[in-house]
Amino acid sequence: MIASAVATSPKTTTEREAGWLAIAIIIVVWLELISRLRLEWSINPQYGYGWTVPFLTAFIFWRRWETAPAGASVIANFLPAATIIAGALLLPPIRLIQEANPDWRLASWAMAISVVAMTSAAIYLAGGMPWLRHFAFPILFFLVAVPWPTQFEQAIIQGLMRADTAINVEVLNAIGVPAVQLGNVIEVGTGFVGIDEACTGVRSLQATFMVSLFLGELYEFSVLRRVGLVIVGACVAFLCNLARTFLLVYVGAERGSEAIKKWHDPAGLSILLVCLFVLWGLSMLLRGKETAKVSPPKHALVAHRIPRFLLVCLLASAIVAEVGTQLWYRLHESPASRMAAWNVVWPSQAENFKPVAVAEQAQELLRYNEGGGGAWTSSDGRQWAMYFFRWLPGRTAGLFIKNHRPDICLPASGMTQIGGVQHKLFTINGVALPIRSYVFENAGVPLHVYYCYWDGTVPNGATIDQENWTPAGRLEAVRAGKRDVGTQMLEIVTWGYDQDQIAEQAVRAQLEKIIRPG
Repeated sequence: MIASAVATSPKTTTEREAGWLAIAIIIVVWLELISRLRLEWSINPQYGYGWTVPFLTAFIFWRRWETAPAGASVIANFLPAATIIAGALLLPPIRLIQEANPDWRLASWAMAISVVAMTSAAIYLAGGMPWLRHFAFPILFFLVAVPWPTQFEQAIIQGLMRADTAINVEVLNAIGVPAVQLGNVIEVGTGFVGIDEACTGVRSLQATFMVSLFLGELYEFSVLRRVGLVIVGACVAFLCNLARTFLLVYVGAERGSEAIKKWHDPAGLSILLVCLFVLWGLSMLLRGKETAKVSPPKHALVAHRIPRFLLVCLLASAIVAEVGTQLWYRLHESPASRMAAWNVVWPSQAENFKPVAVAEQAQELLRYNEGGGGAWTSSDGRQWAMYFFRWLPGRTAGLFIKNHRPDICLPASGMTQIGGVQHKLFTINGVALPIRSYVFENAGVPLHVYYCYWDGTVPNGATIDQENWTPAGRLEAVRAGKRDVGTQMLEIVTWGYDQDQIAEQAVRAQLEKIIRPG
């Protein structure tokens, strides 16, 4: 496929072996990339479609292989050879970074771009510029499965969700259903309806983008028609989500929030099917108007094999990346680098204590091994709430907690954050807890939130922020050999304290009853 070609004379055994060796090594590198991306595909429903992308990519590559043009002489092989060597040298450090930061999408993009660049260079060495142009689309198509950078994704998704909310509020009021927008939440007569539930982040947008590109390639559309199909797909996805949100909010306003659950999944499946059928129908319509293309005959391909030393470098790099990563983190995972474990005792004896159910969608998203919520009233009449989740050793703990912290979720629900986050280190019953402290205003009432993301790692010196997700903090985690070996998250909330110091004292008193070593 890549480094082998059909010459005018029969291939020699050596040429065939070289071709299969090149194919095998390139596949190994791609499998390593897929292995790194599979976690987000499995955990994040927004990128669940990623599992289909490798198969669609292989299908597109096979179709293009059937119509591959004749290879051409390679004018200069220094740049493609340097690209392969540079990509091979980057694999070990990228893999090392990903082990400590499986959620860092910048690292995922770095690896994806490296693999795409090395594959493109190998294609060029195998068949020259004609091959590179011919196989460019299937190589680049795989990038639709790489999760968008978090800041970019949040800006797009949050913007669309707020627009969705605003439009539905206007429509509901126009038809006589009183509704008020509070961030991404719509308040109706029967209560509150979150667009998180109704819209699920407009997750069909990315899947529709992938389907649009695939259909454009399947029917061999021109560039202009492909761009048009992508734009139409994005508009259809937004309009379908808008209709779905309206249906769920209207049902909630008329029949209560419990009725939303009955309509939630059927509505989600319906908009997905509508998006797919609209795109497919439009593709068939465009196909009928597209001028039929006559595929050129498949010419004999000129043999331009990839130098064997490049293949050896690439294979060695893949092996070193995986073996070296495991050795590095195992050497740093000593008992001395771990903090004492702890557990919680729910204040079930407190006044008005009641369990707080975790929504099914949140359970699906977080995928914790143990956890739940509770609410109660303290002796001074203050209202309290708490959530606690535990993840067993693995790599799923922080992927979505990091995107669902109080400073992200509560403003989306209509609350206003007052001041910035305060980092504190609480020592409760001999247990060290790195705490993020927030203050919000909720309908004129101060809301104090104390949030602990605990991964068992001893704070570095005076640093108590266990969630340092700046690039410098992430690289420091790599240097320290820190990876996910079990995580816990505790969030405790209290209402009505006007002074931060008094609120903190009250929180410490509550935690004394809740936190237990071991």
